[in-house]
Amino acid sequence: MAADPTGSRPALSSTTAPGVRATATMSASGARSTQTISIAQTAPLRIDHLADNIANDTKALRRSLPDVAAEALELCSRSSADAAAMERTLSRDPFISAQVISIANSALFAPKMPILGVRDAVVRIGLDALRDVVLMVVTNSTMFRVRGFEARVETARRGMLASAAAARQLAKALRVESEYGFLAGLLHNIGELVLLERSVHEGIVTPQMMDDATDGAMVRERIHFHHTRVGGALCRAWKLPAGVIEAAEFHHDPGAGGKKRFAAQLIAAADVIGEHCMPTAQTPDPAAAPALQALNLSAEQSAAIVKTVKSELPGLFSTGSTAQPR
Repeated sequence: MAADPTGSRPALSSTTAPGVRATATMSASGARSTQTISIAQTAPLRIDHLADNIANDTKALRRSLPDVAAEALELCSRSSADAAAMERTLSRDPFISAQVISIANSALFAPKMPILGVRDAVVRIGLDALRDVVLMVVTNSTMFRVRGFEARVETARRGMLASAAAARQLAKALRVESEYGFLAGLLHNIGELVLLERSVHEGIVTPQMMDDATDGAMVRERIHFHHTRVGGALCRAWKLPAGVIEAAEFHHDPGAGGKKRFAAQLIAAADVIGEHCMPTAQTPDPAAAPALQALNLSAEQSAAIVKTVKSELPGLFSTGSTAQPR
């Protein structure tokens, strides 16, 4: 709310309707006037402050990752990590370990023989893939739960999974490091969910406000504006690979500041493919999209990636939705 030039302090009226504030001010002539302001009109400014607080509170962001998951990620970063150590860590959390085994057996990894335990998963799919699975379990079981916004959050969840699947296939086609793949696609928009969850928890945003034709647009714009900074801060606090952080921060503008950011460029292309592969999508052939052309993919490569992603998504959506809050 802008400061009143007269220096008077706003006062809340006790007779205004729910969701509305009446501020009383003194005019230059000394006459008292009342201005009605909806609570929703203050939401964008409150979201701005909330985004600053979240992005600058590294300790709180780090605590948002369960201890077992944090230890598992630390093990995955070690070149000398062994399957037995990973099994001991994940087995302390039966929910995470069970979900890891379930996802490792899904069409995403298509094992030739069933994976029966955590140690088997480590040996068969590798540490990088296991890291991706652990974070997929964590995000599905905690960050994708916002009361009153179930449909909106489910749409976001599916979109992120579609981008993750597309990024994984793009990384394979381009023969680049795995950090640019599934994990970057999965987490690049995580800032939107963090901001939405916190905004709801703090009482800044309600389902009615988000559905309002005017207020909803203002709220969505501020969440969108801040989500890259919040997402990058989260990935940095979780000590994720540099490519994942870069993708979260710059996927909407990979060339910001005249720099070349390959991870962000790849995720921008993954978003195009992911959107095209959604079951109800009506988007044009992604091969002509600038984000894909920037990667110098042939039409045949793009078509093959689209075909693979479309085949993976039904099982991936189903597997992700099995994760329940503990």
